[in-house]
Order: sequence, then C-alpha cells, then structure tokens
Amino acid sequence: MPNYSYTVRDQSGAVISGAVEAESEDLLRRRLMEQGLQVIDIAQTKGARKKNPGGGFGRVGLADLSVFCRQFSTMIDAGVSLVRCLAVLSEQSTNPKMKRIINDIQAEVESGQTLSRAMQKYPNVFNNLFVGLIRAGEVGGVLEESLQRLSGFLEADMALRRKVRSAMTYPTIIFFFAVTIVVVLVTFVLPRFMGLFKDLGLKDDQFPITTR
Repeated sequence: MPNYSYTVRDQSGAVISGAVEAESEDLLRRRLMEQGLQVIDIAQTKGARKKNPGGGFGRVGLADLSVFCRQFSTMIDAGVSLVRCLAVLSEQSTNPKMKRIINDIQAEVESGQTLSRAMQKYPNVFNNLFVGLIRAGEVGGVLEESLQRLSGFLEADMALRRKVRSAMTYPTIIFFFAVTIVVVLVTFVLPRFMGLFKDLGLKDDQFPITTR
C-alpha cells in the first residue's frame, strides 16, 4: 500500500500535516473530507518501501509497553488529546522501534483510524488482549482505565518472569556446587585416603571402583 503525505485545514482554520498509508489518493482525499477537513495538498511519498509491521530497530520489551501505557493513561486522564499524547510519547521514547511504531500510529489516528485499529498493524507488539482492551476503552469512553489496567498486567507479567528466573537460578547454582564437590572428592580427597587404607592392610581389589 503506497504512502502519502498530506496537508489539510481543520474547521478552526489550523493547518495540519501528516503521512499515512492509503489505497489511493482519491480514497485518502475522500476520507479526509469525511472528517470535515479541507484538503490543501496530497502527494505520494517517493521511494516509500513497504513496512514490516513491528520489524527492525531491535525489539519492544514489556518494560517499554508498560511505560507507554502508564504515561498514555496519565495524559488521557489529564485531558490531553489523543494525537498530542502520541506525539509526546514518541518524543519521550528511548526505543527506536517503539518511537517509529508510535509515529505510525499517530499518522493513522490523524487520518481517521481508531487507536485500536492502528495498533492492529503491529501484532508482534500489541497482542489481541492489548488491542481488545484498547477497543473496549474507546467504546466505553474509559480509555485511560484500559491503559492503566494494561500497565498493571504488564508489570505483573514482568514480576512473574523475574520470579521464575530466580526460581530457576537457585537450583542451577546448587547443582553446580554439588557436582563440583563430588569432582573434588573423587579427584583429590579419596586418593589421599588410599594411602591410609593401604597402611591398614587393605588390598587394591578391596578399594571402591572409583578410587582404583
């Protein structure tokens, strides 16, 4: 799907620019006009490449998503507009991949897409549960609550993963020390006792097999 840059004027007279994917220039123009926007200019972006949703620039971790949801919820609750929230989140993000995804979502929202629909383009980042809760928040007018709940889910998931890693680390350390002790006993300690056993009159065939 080709990319287009556009410039429009809203009902208050403010000029807005953005970029978005669309099937054609005519469909994009119609979509913008249906939103009550006056189209000033639309141009296809030259050299545009098909994007791999969520691909490139590393990965987006649970911590990135948790911070995204927490900050997003706070701004929505404070009455900041959706587009402005996304712009601020993009500026504050330190993850290049997350920053690019937020920019794409912002462009989609500016072109008339819902937030949940825009997030569906990135299933590797926003799973079905995530998108479903966002959609429920949009429909019910409680988007900030959905984002807050998602942040809580993500933080709980991170805490559980840390506990699992800790639970797996302790037995591994114990096993390592146990093997080390056995090796030391067989290699260094038992041979020293062989001389003592010989002094006591024991023959070689009476020693344990591991010490012969």
